[in-house]
Amino acid sequence: MAKFGMYTKGTSESTNHINVVEMTDKAQAEAYFAGVKRLTLEQFRNLFVVREVNATNSKNLLLG
Repeated sequence: MAKFGMYTKGTSESTNHINVVEMTDKAQAEAYFAGVKRLTLEQFRNLFVVREVNATNSKNLLLG
């Protein structure tokens, strides 16, 4: 399983993830985050982007 992070789309804070989840693939992570935000996938993809998080990039907005 890989770690996927949710990032805001089009902001200067895009280097820091908002939330992280362990899922088998990106599509499952997108579906999970869309459900958490109570958005359709189309709405979610307009506001956020999901990327795989590696060990060297483990910062989030709370820990900076």
